[in-house]
This record gives sequence, C-alpha cells and structure tokens, in this order.
Amino acid sequence: MKLSGLLFAAALLGACTQSAAGDGDFTRFVDPKIGTGGHGHVFVGANVPFGLVQVGPTSIPQAWDWTSGYHDSDSTVIGFSHTHLSGTGIGDLFDITVMPVVGEVTYARGEEKDPASGLWSYADRTQEIVRPGYYSVPLVRYDVTAEMTATERVGLHRYTFPASDAAAVVFDLENGGCWDKATDTGFRFSDDSTRIAGWRYSTGWAKDQKVYFVAEFSKPAKGISYLQPGEPDDSKMPRIVARYARVDFDTAEGEQLLVKVALSPVSIEGAKANLAEELPGWDFDTTVAAADKAWNDELSKVKIETEDETSKRIFYTALYHTMVAPSLFCDVNGDYRGADGKVHTASGFTNYTTFSLWDTYRAAMPLMTVLHPERMPDIVQTMLTIADEQGRLPVWHLWGNETDCMVGNPGIPVVADAIVKQIPGFDREKAFEAIRKTAMDDGRGGDLRKKYGYIPCDRMNEAVAYDMEYALADGAAARAAEALSREDDARFFETRSRSYRNYFDPQTRFMRGRDSKGGWRTPFSPFASTHRADDYCEGNAWQYTWLAPHDVGGLVACFGGKKVLLEKLDSLFTVSSIVEGGETSPDISGLIGQYAHGNEPSHHVLYLYTMLGQPWKTADKVREVLTTLYHDRPDGLSGNEDVGQMSAWYVLSSLGMYEAEPAGGRYWFGSPLFDRAEIHVPGGTFTIVAENNSAGNKYIQRVWLNGRPYTKPYLWHKDLMAGGELIFEMGTEEKVWYCPEEPTEYADQRPTEEKRLFRSEAVEAEIARVCGLLTNERLRWMFANCFPNTLDTTVHYREDETGKPDTYVYTGDIPAMWLRDSGAQVWPYVQLCSSDPQLQRMIAGVIRRQFKLINIDPYANAFNVGPTGVHNKTDFPEADPMVFERKWEIDSHCYPIRLAHHYWTTTGDTSVFDAEWVEAMHNIVKTLKEQQMKEGPGDYIFLRTTDRQLDTRCHVGRGNPVKPVGLIVSAFRPSDDATTFGFLIPSNFMAVTSLRKAAEILTAVNGEQELAAECKMLADEEEEALRKYAVVEHPEFGKIYAFEVDGFGGRFLMDDANVPSLLAMPYLGDVERTDPIYENTRRFVWSTENPYFWRGPAGEGIGGPHIGVEMIWPMSIMMRAFTSDDDAEIRDCIMALMTTDAGTGFMHESFSRHDAANFTRPWFAWQNTLFGELILKLVNENKVDLLNSID
Repeated sequence: MKLSGLLFAAALLGACTQSAAGDGDFTRFVDPKIGTGGHGHVFVGANVPFGLVQVGPTSIPQAWDWTSGYHDSDSTVIGFSHTHLSGTGIGDLFDITVMPVVGEVTYARGEEKDPASGLWSYADRTQEIVRPGYYSVPLVRYDVTAEMTATERVGLHRYTFPASDAAAVVFDLENGGCWDKATDTGFRFSDDSTRIAGWRYSTGWAKDQKVYFVAEFSKPAKGISYLQPGEPDDSKMPRIVARYARVDFDTAEGEQLLVKVALSPVSIEGAKANLAEELPGWDFDTTVAAADKAWNDELSKVKIETEDETSKRIFYTALYHTMVAPSLFCDVNGDYRGADGKVHTASGFTNYTTFSLWDTYRAAMPLMTVLHPERMPDIVQTMLTIADEQGRLPVWHLWGNETDCMVGNPGIPVVADAIVKQIPGFDREKAFEAIRKTAMDDGRGGDLRKKYGYIPCDRMNEAVAYDMEYALADGAAARAAEALSREDDARFFETRSRSYRNYFDPQTRFMRGRDSKGGWRTPFSPFASTHRADDYCEGNAWQYTWLAPHDVGGLVACFGGKKVLLEKLDSLFTVSSIVEGGETSPDISGLIGQYAHGNEPSHHVLYLYTMLGQPWKTADKVREVLTTLYHDRPDGLSGNEDVGQMSAWYVLSSLGMYEAEPAGGRYWFGSPLFDRAEIHVPGGTFTIVAENNSAGNKYIQRVWLNGRPYTKPYLWHKDLMAGGELIFEMGTEEKVWYCPEEPTEYADQRPTEEKRLFRSEAVEAEIARVCGLLTNERLRWMFANCFPNTLDTTVHYREDETGKPDTYVYTGDIPAMWLRDSGAQVWPYVQLCSSDPQLQRMIAGVIRRQFKLINIDPYANAFNVGPTGVHNKTDFPEADPMVFERKWEIDSHCYPIRLAHHYWTTTGDTSVFDAEWVEAMHNIVKTLKEQQMKEGPGDYIFLRTTDRQLDTRCHVGRGNPVKPVGLIVSAFRPSDDATTFGFLIPSNFMAVTSLRKAAEILTAVNGEQELAAECKMLADEEEEALRKYAVVEHPEFGKIYAFEVDGFGGRFLMDDANVPSLLAMPYLGDVERTDPIYENTRRFVWSTENPYFWRGPAGEGIGGPHIGVEMIWPMSIMMRAFTSDDDAEIRDCIMALMTTDAGTGFMHESFSRHDAANFTRPWFAWQNTLFGELILKLVNENKVDLLNSID
C-alpha cells in the first residue's frame, strides 16, 4: 500500500562543525571508537548523557562481538537504530532502525556475501566521524552521507542524498539486536506526509519490550509503502501491521533531508509529546551543539592535568562511556512502563532503565554518587519502584523487564550505598525494607541458602558465585542497617554475610563448590571454567576466592593469617594464565596470571593489598592495569565494557582511589595516574594532586587532606563531596602511611577500674584535660590508653613495716623491676604530685625501693619483688635471690638518681634521702670507679648459656679489654645487650649529669660534703675523658659522638634505640640540643650510615641487636620527637607512632620495618608511658594545634 502527501521545502543547509578547542572543550578528548574492537562491545553513535535514545549504526552480524551493533572489524550497516546497549555480553534492543536508501532494495537484514540480499550497505569508515553527540558516515551503496545527533528522547538524522527520484527512508521494525525478535510491529496511518508513527514489540533478553515512535521529515514524502505483511488493522486505531515502511522522496544532488524520530516506552502519543517538547525545530547544527554542550557539562565535572595526551584520551573516553547508562525510561510527562507491565506516572522522580547491576554496583554506580549525585535519588527511587512492581530490587533491568541476568542481589549494594552515603531524595527506611525483602526472597537459591546456610553445588548451578554475591550483598545490607541504627538487622546481615566461608577449602585454599552433604566438588581444578555451567559465574576458583571485600578480616581468618593470604594473592598474578576446559568462559579475559581484569569479579582484588597493609602492591598492579590493559585503540578494553563498569574502574583508579567494599562509604587508595585532577562536587571542587608523580614514582609516600597530614588508606565519601584538596606525595619507596589494622572503633583498652593496680585522681584529671584538647579521636584514644599504663598494670604499691611507702614496678610483661625502666615509667607522673598526695607517696616508694635494691647488688639491673630466686638458671655467677638479672649497666644507677632529683626539685620532699640513699650513693660511686678499670678488670663477670651473642659477655664474662682513660665501662647497654667496646658513650654522658645531681642532693639535703665532692670529681674526670675520646670524625657528617669506644682507638659508630642513646642525650639533659656535635650525631643516627637504622614500608627508626635486624623501636621515634625543634618533624613522628601500633592503641617494644603488625611485646609499660609523656609535653608546650593538624 502506498500513501501520498504534499511536498514542501524545508531543507537546512550548513555543515556541522566541532566546537572550538579550549579549556571547556572536553569532547575533543573523547574517542568513542575505543572499545569497538576486541570484546569491548561499546556503543557507537549519537546520544546525550543518560538519554533514552542511542542512535547509531547497526551491522549485519548478530554474534557476541556485535551486541552493541557495531564492531571495528566490520563495516556493514543495515540501518541506524535508536536504542543500543553499550558493552554488554548479551544483545538486545536496536529498536526503530532507519536506513536511507536509493532505488529498489530487499527488505531484510541481508548477508554480506550477497549485496542484494537486504537493505545493508558498506560504510566508508575512512570518512566516519564519531564524537559525543554526533555521528556521520558515508553509505557506499547509496552514495548517501548519514549524520545524526540526539536529544534525550529524540534522534535527529541528516541525510545528504544524490540526485534521485528513488530516494527513500526505510523504517525497519523487524531487525533487532542479537537475541531480540520482533513480535508485533506496525505503523499508524496519518494524512500528514511529513510524519510517520508506529510501534515495535519484541522479545529477547527483555521478554516483553514495547517501543513507540513518531518520526517527522523536513519535507513531505511523495509516498509511503508498508511491507511485510502490510495488512490494515482498524480494530484499535487506523493502523497497519507491518515490519517495514518505505518513505519515498525526490532529491536533488547534495540535498539534505532531515528526519526526527522520537521514542516512548508508553505510547505514540507519548512519543509525539516528547518530540514537541525536546525538538520542535529543525536546526541540526544547533542540536549537535546542544548535545556537545550536554556532554561537555558532564565531562567537565572532572578536569585532569597530564602531559600524557594518550592517557587523557583514554580517561575522557572512559568517563564518556560511564554516562551512556542508566538511561531515561519515561516520557516528558513522567509516564513509563513498569516492571508489572502497566503504565505508571513517575511522581516526583525521573524513571531510568538499563541497570546492569552485577557489573555496575562495583564502580560505575559508586562513581555516579560522586559525579552525578543529582541523579542518584531518581535512580534509587526507580529501583524502589521496580521493587514495588516486581517484589524485589532489580538484578539486570532493561526496558521494564527483569532479565534476572547474572547472580546475586546486585541491587542491594547500590541502594545500601546510597543509604550509607546519605544520598537525599528518597525514603531511606522504605529503601531498607526493599533491601530486606529482596535479601530474604526465596527465589534464585535464596531458599537453599536458608536451609543449608549456603547454596549446595548439587542443588544449583553457579552455586559458589550466587552465594558469594549474596554474602557480599548481605554485607552491604548490614552497612545500611548500621547507618539507620537498625542494630538487629545489622547483626543478622553481618552474620549471614559470612556464608561464603563455607566454600573455603583449607587444603587447597580456594573457594570450592560444596554439596548438600558438606562434601567438596570433585574433581576440582582452580583453573577450570565451563561457561555458565559450573560452580562459578564467568570465572573460576582463582577469581572467586577473593570475592569477600566486605569481610577481609574473615577472609584472612579463612587462610589462617594475613601472611598466608598475601602469599596466595601474590600467586594469583604469577600463575599460568591458561584457563582449562573445552567451553571456558570468554569473559575470563584481561589476564595477569589468573587475575582477570576483563570481568567484574576481579575488579576489587588489586585493592586488597592496600586493605591488607601492602599498598605498594596495589600501586604496582593498578599502574600495570591502567597502562597495559587500557589503551586508545579500538581494542583498548580488555573485556566487555559492561555498561560503564570497565570504564568507571579506570576513572576511579586513575584518580587514585576505588570503592572496594560495596556500601563501604569510602574509597581505598591505589596509585594516581595524573598530576592533578579537579572534581566538581556539591561542596565545590575536590582537587587531587600527585606530587613528583611519574612511571617510576608510583608509590604513595604520604597523604595530605585539606592541608593536614592524613593517616588513612582511604577517603570517606563525605569528605570527597565536601570539596577540598587531597595531596599524594609520590616516590619510589614502598611505604605504609596508615595503620593496616586500624580498629573499627576506638574502644577503651584500659583494665576495668577494679583491676587497675593504682589510681591517681591527678593522672585521671590530666587524661581528661588532654583528651579534651585533642580533636584527633585516635590520638585521644592512644593517649588515654598509654599514659596511665604503668599505673594501671605495673605499679604494686604498699607500705613497709615502718609505714614508709614501698613501690615495686614491673616493666610490663616481665614480672621484674628494672631500675632503668621503673625510673622512666613513673617519671612523667612526678609533675602531678602536688595535686595528688597518694601519687607522690607511690613515687617516693619507687625511689626508696630502687636505692634499697642497689644496696642489695649494685651490679644488678633487674630485681624480683622478693627473695624468690627467679632468674635465668644459666646465669653465672649465681646472684642474690632478690636479683632477677645481674647485667651491669651504668644507667641502672643513673635513672634512679635522675628520678630522685626530679622528685625532690618538684615536690621538695627530702624524706626519701635517708641512710639507705646515702649507702646507695656510696655503692654507686664505688661501682662506677671500679668500672673505670684503673685497678684492672675487677671481680664483675657475667656469663649466660644462650644462642644470642650479645646476651652474654666474651672473654669468660669479662668483655673486651679497655684502656683506663677515665671513662666508665658499661658491660651492657640499656637494651640489655653486651657492649662491644666497653665505654658506652651515651651512658657515660648520663653518668656525668647524674653524679652532679647526686652531689647537689648530698650537699643540700644530707650534708655529705665528702661524698658529694667525690661525685663531682668523678663527673669532672669522666667529662674530660668524654671530650677526649667520645668525638670522632665521620666522612659524611663531620664530628660526631661515637656509640662505644675502648680507649685504644677502637670505636663503634652506631646508635641503639634504648635510652640512654646518642639520640636521646638532650632529652636526658646530658648535652645541649644546639651542641653542633650532637646536631651532626643526630643526623648520623637517623640515616642509613647507622647500621641499626631501618627504613621500610612500615616506617623508619632505630632498632638494635636486642630484637634483631629490621626491627624498629618506637622509643627511637619518640626520642626523635623529644629532641626536635622542628614542628614538621615532630608531627611526622607522632604520625609514625599512630600508624605503627598495629591497631592496639599501645606502643610495642619493636615492630618490623616491613609490617608493623609483626611486633614484639604487646605489653611494654615503659614505652606506653613514654608516649603519654611525649603527648603531654607537646600539649604543655602549646603544640595542641600541631597535634590536631593530624587527620
């Protein structure tokens, strides 16, 4: 049948030109053909961001690589369809295909081997132009140039014809995409020869799809023919059931014919209204410019700076691809077709479709929350409406149809993420009810999961994949419940989110199918894959073993520890990339080992390293993927683009972060690719700067947020959206700038009040005062834990038979009293004695006990609480039963004197300086003089049977010989390791100041002039010897203090962490901080020239032989802060201490430079109290702002 109409002139002239390149022209960086080769499956054509219409070419093939209608390897065109998918693994849509033709044609898709078999033509790809919002290509067969652009719901075509009386535009309602088959198609009659309208119903991936259209021409047609079958149907309206319509025109050479095609999911009337609203005119160039502006407005939300133009093209193309979908799915009046098949009106929101949620919940939807927060309420409301209409949240929703494609409950993480991020504009409680209803649904294996606690592999295909995705969704539901203070729901879903653990086989260390009787799937190979017909989904055991980003701690527990898990994770990238099986999944692509970047289950895996404390490995792998698995050629994607997911991964990762945990509300750091990026957010601009960034400098060294040092491995969404500046300092060293074991909450780690050994009201008040000044919650927590630790756990106060205080102080986890440690442990409490008499008595008891113990054995360093005889049974000679350890250390005398002097000058109390004190000073002076070795080696020896070289002394317990030059031998260092050269310089310095303090007390309090003079004389002699023998010339640092000397010229250039140390000398008051030799020494000891200085991923600092190589003592970091006059250096030290406590809230004896979770002595009161002392000192020195600058 043919209908004729009147002709009128309505030609538009002029060529479409691209907007001028400038700072605001971001579309020039977009190459939509990236991803058109390989298995990228991306859409090519014209659309606007998130538009209902995607108008572009459709090719003949209907195979897997043509699911978008276009592939770089093929230049056939059957027409220009108005709906397309982008990046999917299943084909559908291609609705309302329009083809300009000349002459008679066969109305069919056709075959490439027979040019006359259909409508198709070759496209001249050499002349093809494609950019956001515009597409143009010459059709070789017809000598027609086809151009197109779009609004949200309208496709606008401009065809340049040759001179012909047989020119036509064919409307093809038969041919859809791949799986899609037309079921009911036709056209509505009209007396207006400038219009044609119709409908297309089809079934395919979307089982019941309905599309309506209205088309308008820029000039009247001379006739319209309806074909196949072409039978009129007046039952509902004047219409004809047909597959094709040919609209004929006469055209002059170069004449341009414009065609507008508006779509509606509801009705022809809806399409007509959409056309009238969005494109009433005929200005093609203006429409192109408007589309270009729409794209620029969206692309400009992220502005990157880089010298790498290729990376810039890849980035903006990826960003472009993230905005093809979700797509609008409603008319301009809000009408849409619901999941129940009925027509609804969206009240107060815009309805969307194309929810490829199994793919996009991982990165594309989180990216939406950042770049398009204004759209997220509509998207969430759409999902909630779908849940109302079909009884559960969408899985893979397309044009009103639930396809149930893929596994799990991927709608839950998206809605939960919106709840956690406090996206406004929807009912959060209703949203959670939709989450809960969906999670509790019995369909798709939900009933099996309830019955068995997991989905048995003998009851359901892809059981492991289904259950692991369900577990992940449960984890997201738990986060949403927490955000809404729904504690019972949070506990329930948190518990159920661990169901994945049922699949972990501890023998193979893989997630493995488990049957209904609890047995493992056999045979089993982690490399094996049978596409969509095994226990996994588009993957194998290598890829699915890691799918628990919501419960990384639980995954670690499955493996039996972080070390084992990390070893297995490392092997993921190094094992063979061969996937076994006769029908392996083609989606397992983009392989590095068995890591498959070409498919979504792997996308979070690289960030597990950051979550587990090895961020440099995340950086290595992220950079490798960014630079090798993405490029700017047609095959520039390593797998299906998957409706924006593959591109969203690139966008987020190239910015330096990724939301690894679904609904976690935070973005984990990786390795930023660009020097600078500016993101438009509701709070203004969020700027990301990567300083010193390069291919080599790919590791994050330090992070700053809004001008403050930042000690987290992630960025909270709320901080991102508030605007600000994130600075990454990049470098070549492997670094951990955060605490990988950071607790989820800062729970009080102190013993309960009834279990605390000693309580001081003054100390409690000081804790409250300091914590009230500190704004950093973690620092408050650490101070509150550490400062009272000596009192809480090690102080045993009593009074002797005469009523005098007597206090025994443990060092921590060893139930013995070290003279050095105990003197240091109570030191910071002395300043509070004036307001707490009981605290003063306790400290007086420590002083009394110390001098009493010195009188028992002046060569001993540690004592028992009583004559228990506890000691190392191999020690020789046998000591008094009160002695725990008899290692001669100068500081065992110095620390008690230092404490006593501080106590006296602070409190004025002289009661502790009784006869016991005087006797102790006689013993101290006698011992120190003996150890000057003027009369020979003396009687002191120490031997121990041990496998530790420095836990005993050489030369049958006497140590290496020294030349008597006035210095004092210390058989052991404060680390309890034997000295190599007996004159330990920092201890000798401490002896000088201690003897002078003792002399001051002996003179003023006791009137012991002779003993005081003896102390002074010894101090003077030692000071003179230090001037002569302690200073050496270093080739790099100049004059420095040696650590040990022997008087013969032997010297040991190093420093040990334990105090007294070279670093700590100004802290102890033994040298001036400004002493030039100390300045040089300080630089030396904090350098790799010091053999016991260690630098590694976990941190840097000084250790010593006591624990072994590569172990850093936090004490050294504290001493660096105590002795610093540089606020930046002090801040760095505090940050280091905060990030190396393994999440315990306490200081440890030492930690590995590789991993701070590898530490020694979980309970070491001296270091804990020393940390509290440091924080208190800084507070009292008005450095609260410095402490509060740490985030």
